[in-house]
Amino acid sequence: MKQPKLSNLTINRALNFSLWFVFCALSGLGLLIAFRLPPGSHGGRGLSALGLTRHQWGELHTWLGYALIALVFAHLLMHWRWLWQAASKKRSLWLVGGLGTGILLVLVLALLPVTQQ
Repeated sequence: MKQPKLSNLTINRALNFSLWFVFCALSGLGLLIAFRLPPGSHGGRGLSALGLTRHQWGELHTWLGYALIALVFAHLLMHWRWLWQAASKKRSLWLVGGLGTGILLVLVLALLPVTQQ
């Protein structure tokens, strides 16, 4: 029996839902870590949420961040034709400038020099 083919609309909906879900999870975890499990909450007060410490929630937050990066990249690839058409309608300077600025920001932050304190 032949498997049904996934349509672009189905893939796009699943991708958009995944982007929304991961964004919400990242936001919620960021707020949990910042306000409910503040720095120093592990040592002195021993705070945790659902049995996980600030550090453990931070690990999950990091991996969700990686997932969001992959999903955004997939979203851009899926809509590349639209991006290309927008660039070809005399808006290319804004598109190239926006993409270039974003890529530059990622590179600058990822390559910041680190020091030991």
